[in-house]
Amino acid sequence: MKFTINNDEWQIEEKSKDELKELYEKETQEKTYFVFGVTIKSAHIIYINKDMCEEQKIKTLKHELTHCYIWEFGLYNVMDINEEVICDIVASSNDFINVIVEQYKKDKVNSIDIDSDKINKIEQILLCKKEGEKNNVKYISDYSNNNT
Repeated sequence: MKFTINNDEWQIEEKSKDELKELYEKETQEKTYFVFGVTIKSAHIIYINKDMCEEQKIKTLKHELTHCYIWEFGLYNVMDINEEVICDIVASSNDFINVIVEQYKKDKVNSIDIDSDKINKIEQILLCKKEGEKNNVKYISDYSNNNT
Protein backbone atom coordinates (compact mmCIF):
# COMPACT_ATOMS: atom_id res chain seq x y z
CA MET A 1 0.00 0.00 0.00
CA LYS A 2 1.23 3.50 -0.79
CA PHE A 3 0.46 6.80 0.92
CA THR A 4 1.73 10.38 0.86
CA ILE A 5 2.80 12.53 3.78
CA ASN A 6 4.43 15.95 3.53
CA ASN A 7 4.60 15.51 -0.28
CA ASP A 8 6.65 12.30 0.06
CA GLU A 9 5.36 8.93 -1.09
CA TRP A 10 5.74 6.05 1.35
CA GLN A 11 5.00 2.36 1.06
CA ILE A 12 3.78 -0.26 3.54
CA GLU A 13 4.72 -3.89 2.95
CA GLU A 14 4.43 -7.08 4.95
CA LYS A 15 7.40 -9.41 5.29
CA SER A 16 7.92 -12.72 7.05
CA LYS A 17 9.39 -12.68 10.55
CA ASP A 18 12.68 -14.08 9.24
CA GLU A 19 12.95 -11.49 6.44
CA LEU A 20 12.15 -8.72 8.91
CA LYS A 21 14.67 -9.95 11.47
CA GLU A 22 17.39 -10.06 8.80
CA LEU A 23 16.45 -6.59 7.53
CA TYR A 24 16.43 -5.11 11.04
CA GLU A 25 19.80 -6.60 11.94
CA LYS A 26 21.30 -5.31 8.66
CA GLU A 27 19.89 -1.79 9.21
CA THR A 28 20.77 -1.46 12.91
CA GLN A 29 23.82 -3.74 13.26
CA GLU A 30 22.06 -5.22 16.31
CA LYS A 31 21.07 -8.81 17.00
CA THR A 32 17.42 -9.35 17.86
CA TYR A 33 15.03 -12.19 18.54
CA PHE A 34 11.77 -10.82 17.12
CA VAL A 35 10.81 -7.76 15.08
CA PHE A 36 7.27 -6.36 14.91
CA GLY A 37 8.00 -3.75 12.24
CA VAL A 38 10.72 -1.59 10.72
CA THR A 39 10.63 1.89 9.22
CA ILE A 40 13.36 2.58 6.67
CA LYS A 41 13.22 6.36 6.68
CA SER A 42 15.65 6.99 3.83
CA ALA A 43 13.73 4.63 1.53
CA HIS A 44 10.24 5.69 2.74
CA ILE A 45 9.18 2.11 3.44
CA ILE A 46 7.41 0.62 6.44
CA TYR A 47 7.66 -3.14 6.88
CA ILE A 48 5.21 -5.04 9.09
CA ASN A 49 5.67 -8.61 10.30
CA LYS A 50 3.10 -10.62 8.34
CA ASP A 51 3.25 -13.54 10.77
CA MET A 52 1.42 -11.61 13.50
CA CYS A 53 -2.32 -11.48 14.19
CA GLU A 54 -4.25 -8.57 12.65
CA GLU A 55 -4.61 -6.70 15.95
CA GLN A 56 -0.84 -6.72 16.49
CA LYS A 57 -0.24 -5.69 12.87
CA ILE A 58 -2.45 -2.62 13.39
CA LYS A 59 -0.74 -1.70 16.66
CA THR A 60 2.65 -2.11 14.97
CA LEU A 61 1.56 -0.08 11.95
CA LYS A 62 0.50 2.77 14.23
CA HIS A 63 3.90 2.63 15.94
CA GLU A 64 5.78 2.64 12.61
CA LEU A 65 3.60 5.46 11.24
CA THR A 66 4.61 7.52 14.26
CA HIS A 67 8.27 7.03 13.24
CA CYS A 68 7.27 8.14 9.74
CA TYR A 69 5.50 11.23 11.07
CA ILE A 70 8.43 12.19 13.31
CA TRP A 71 10.83 11.78 10.38
CA GLU A 72 8.73 13.72 7.90
CA PHE A 73 8.22 16.73 10.13
CA GLY A 74 11.77 16.98 11.44
CA LEU A 75 10.98 16.00 15.01
CA TYR A 76 13.81 13.46 15.11
CA ASN A 77 16.20 16.37 15.85
CA VAL A 78 14.38 17.31 19.07
CA MET A 79 16.79 16.51 21.87
CA ASP A 80 14.62 17.48 24.85
CA ILE A 81 11.74 15.01 24.63
CA ASN A 82 9.27 15.65 27.42
CA GLU A 83 5.59 15.01 28.03
CA GLU A 84 4.52 18.13 26.13
CA VAL A 85 6.48 17.12 23.02
CA ILE A 86 4.96 13.64 23.12
CA CYS A 87 1.45 15.06 23.54
CA ASP A 88 2.02 17.39 20.57
CA ILE A 89 3.22 14.50 18.40
CA VAL A 90 0.22 12.34 19.32
CA ALA A 91 -2.27 15.18 18.85
CA SER A 92 -0.78 16.17 15.49
CA SER A 93 -0.34 12.69 14.07
CA ASN A 94 -3.52 10.98 15.27
CA ASP A 95 -5.72 11.81 12.26
CA PHE A 96 -2.95 10.98 9.79
CA ILE A 97 -2.28 7.63 11.43
CA ASN A 98 -5.97 6.69 11.65
CA VAL A 99 -6.57 7.50 7.97
CA ILE A 100 -3.61 5.34 6.87
CA VAL A 101 -4.61 2.47 9.19
CA GLU A 102 -8.20 2.47 7.86
CA GLN A 103 -6.91 2.40 4.27
CA TYR A 104 -4.55 -0.45 5.19
CA LYS A 105 -7.46 -2.44 6.67
CA LYS A 106 -9.62 -1.73 3.63
CA ASP A 107 -6.86 -2.81 1.24
CA LYS A 108 -6.41 -6.06 3.18
CA VAL A 109 -10.13 -6.84 2.93
CA ASN A 110 -10.22 -5.98 -0.77
CA SER A 111 -7.21 -8.19 -1.47
CA ILE A 112 -8.98 -11.32 -0.23
CA ASP A 113 -9.95 -13.51 -3.17
CA ILE A 114 -13.64 -14.24 -2.69
CA ASP A 115 -15.22 -17.08 -4.63
CA SER A 116 -18.91 -16.15 -4.93
CA ASP A 117 -19.92 -19.74 -5.80
CA LYS A 118 -18.42 -21.02 -2.56
CA ILE A 119 -20.13 -18.26 -0.59
CA ASN A 120 -23.50 -19.11 -2.18
CA LYS A 121 -23.05 -22.82 -1.31
CA ILE A 122 -22.15 -21.95 2.28
CA GLU A 123 -25.20 -19.67 2.53
CA GLN A 124 -27.42 -22.47 1.19
CA ILE A 125 -26.01 -24.96 3.69
CA LEU A 126 -26.50 -22.52 6.56
CA LEU A 127 -30.02 -21.69 5.40
CA CYS A 128 -30.95 -25.40 5.16
CA LYS A 129 -29.45 -26.04 8.59
CA LYS A 130 -31.42 -23.14 10.05
CA GLU A 131 -34.68 -24.34 8.49
CA GLY A 132 -33.99 -27.88 9.74
CA GLU A 133 -33.41 -26.56 13.23
CA LYS A 134 -36.72 -24.69 13.11
CA ASN A 135 -38.58 -27.87 12.15
CA ASN A 136 -36.91 -29.95 14.86
CA VAL A 137 -37.30 -27.53 17.76
CA LYS A 138 -38.72 -29.09 20.90
CA TYR A 139 -40.17 -26.79 23.49
CA ILE A 140 -40.24 -27.45 27.21
CA SER A 141 -44.03 -27.72 27.01
CA ASP A 142 -43.66 -30.54 24.45
CA TYR A 143 -41.61 -32.56 26.93
CA SER A 144 -43.93 -31.89 29.83
CA ASN A 145 -47.01 -32.92 27.78
CA ASN A 146 -45.40 -36.24 26.88
CA ASN A 147 -44.51 -37.03 30.47
CA THR A 148 -47.99 -36.49 31.97
